[in-house]
Amino acid sequence: MIQIEELRKELKRYPAKVAEIYLKRFLEKQKAQYGEGNPATLRRVKAIESFRVFLNTYFAHYFSTEFGEQQLELIEDIQAFAGKKGRGPMKIIRALSRGFGKSTILSLCGVMWLVLRRDWHFVIMVSASLTQAKGFLQKIVDECEDNELLVSDFPELRPAKDQKGQNVAWNDLDIVFRGGARIIAKGFLNAIRGTRYRQYRPDALIVDDPDEEKDVESDSRMQKKYRWFDRAALKLGAQWGIDVVLSYTTLSPNCVGEVIYNDTKKYWDWNRKKFSAIGTRPDGSEYSTWEAGAPLSMLLKEREVDPISFARERQNVILAEIDQKFKGRIQTYEFVRPESFQGWTLGLAVDLSLGKTQRSDYSAIVGVGLSPQGKFYELYSDIARRPPDQIQIDLVKALRAFPWTVAGVETSGGQEYFLDAFKRHLEDWNELCVNPNNGQGLSPTDRIIVPMVGIPNTGDKIKRIEGALQTIIATGLMLLRSDSNLLFEMLNEFPYKKLDGPDALEMAHRLIVEQMGNMISIVTPEQLAKAREREAGLHQESQVTIGKSIEQLRREQLRRRGY
Repeated sequence: MIQIEELRKELKRYPAKVAEIYLKRFLEKQKAQYGEGNPATLRRVKAIESFRVFLNTYFAHYFSTEFGEQQLELIEDIQAFAGKKGRGPMKIIRALSRGFGKSTILSLCGVMWLVLRRDWHFVIMVSASLTQAKGFLQKIVDECEDNELLVSDFPELRPAKDQKGQNVAWNDLDIVFRGGARIIAKGFLNAIRGTRYRQYRPDALIVDDPDEEKDVESDSRMQKKYRWFDRAALKLGAQWGIDVVLSYTTLSPNCVGEVIYNDTKKYWDWNRKKFSAIGTRPDGSEYSTWEAGAPLSMLLKEREVDPISFARERQNVILAEIDQKFKGRIQTYEFVRPESFQGWTLGLAVDLSLGKTQRSDYSAIVGVGLSPQGKFYELYSDIARRPPDQIQIDLVKALRAFPWTVAGVETSGGQEYFLDAFKRHLEDWNELCVNPNNGQGLSPTDRIIVPMVGIPNTGDKIKRIEGALQTIIATGLMLLRSDSNLLFEMLNEFPYKKLDGPDALEMAHRLIVEQMGNMISIVTPEQLAKAREREAGLHQESQVTIGKSIEQLRREQLRRRGY
């Protein structure tokens, strides 16, 4: 029923007598149609009070079977948004099984119900693409045109008209209802800032299926989507704030939904929950969370045919693909700096990533130590997007952090210039350290006397990383620091995340192996002792892949600096 206040505003454009006559006739008609005891009035009142009743009354053609656990909880979630005046803005994220009716309940019925209640005046519907978002609006238009009972009970769902009697907006991009509400469709990365309708700024943001397969395969595109969501979408709304509902199905670890769901620090005020198509009882037996619509027998067959897709799309769980060699096998440790690194061999490697996609690529500085007991420990990782000048600064910081035996920089792809420039930078640094008037509080003990070598990489990067690291990680002979979150994520999702961190990890491991005389890839304490004996007896012209012994490199470096 159109609110009297809204109607009075609309009638101000007409002569007073005409407006008075129209208002009188309108009220008489409303009384006859919605008077106390009228079936339509009773039906309407009940539907406005309960979202479940609203669904059963006007959308039974969508729900021919009984609701399951997921649908019932989503219905309760939408019900919780009722009564905006008595609460603050709410943000919820739900990972729901594909094919369980989440879009129908949320993006069609839920949005219309909250608009009719006047809890939401201006809603923005967002999906992975504008085409998908337009599809949600088209369903709303179809219901408002074809659902006779719905429109009869709620005439405010009819199109708003302008002075010429034409629809204000009634299409799959923009809907303006007679009751005064508006809904628009947007795709991710579409212009969205500054959006408003009459006196209303957006008060609800519905994000349904925010990603496509092609999106999650591009890290640069996902970074743009994260920024757009944080800086544009979540900044919408008036001073009160904005309600946000994000529903998704897990596509990959880097999809928008997973990033928000897992980042409890950044998105601390979000209510979050995941649902699965197959649940497990306390006794270990399995059951379908929607037996009426997706029987357990059907789900089990689906899982048997394609367990990985089933886990992601039905269970909202990320399982390793066949070619994910490290997923679920990485062991970590709590780093406590040893009192001494005597008996250790330490290698630091740099993956520059200075190609054409420099803006979207990471550079990685990763250090590994081989303990006297024969285990490899990741000691240092600094992975970030940064220009070459910043890499130099951060590399100096890394070189000062540990007593590295050797450090290397990738020189493939024409990146030798960085190594040459950095060697000159180190010489300048060391000259500054021995200058008593350096003005930076540096002393000769701050000199960096670490041999810097070039690391040529040829062949298939993925095979190289797998060949070097798969066995030692699977057997627990290489451990990552428990606080190296980005490196862990890259390795765990290898080869589907950025490869820069694993690439630098492999190079650091290679430096150590080559330093030990190319004798070890997996070492026992006995093998390590023999390797160290062999290293001690190596001649200057040893066939170490690095080319020169570390001691020779140290002497040459000191000689160049005049020590």
